[in-house]
Amino acid sequence: MEKGILFMIIPCYNEEEVLRTTIDRLGLKLNSFIESGMIDEKSRLVFVNDRSKDHTWDIIKEANKGSHQILGIN
Repeated sequence: MEKGILFMIIPCYNEEEVLRTTIDRLGLKLNSFIESGMIDEKSRLVFVNDRSKDHTWDIIKEANKGSHQILGIN
């Protein structure tokens, strides 16, 4: 049976204080789903920056550089 690909869409607005923790926790969850065979390894976390006035977008870009599983939309 073919595994499904999951894209988790996370809207972000001025999230700099909690975003790194969110990225870490969701990344662990995504990896556990992949490792257990529930979803395909092509699955991704997609963070959508909604005109944040803080450093939210910078954090998303940094996370994207560190992981192919994290995508960002600004």
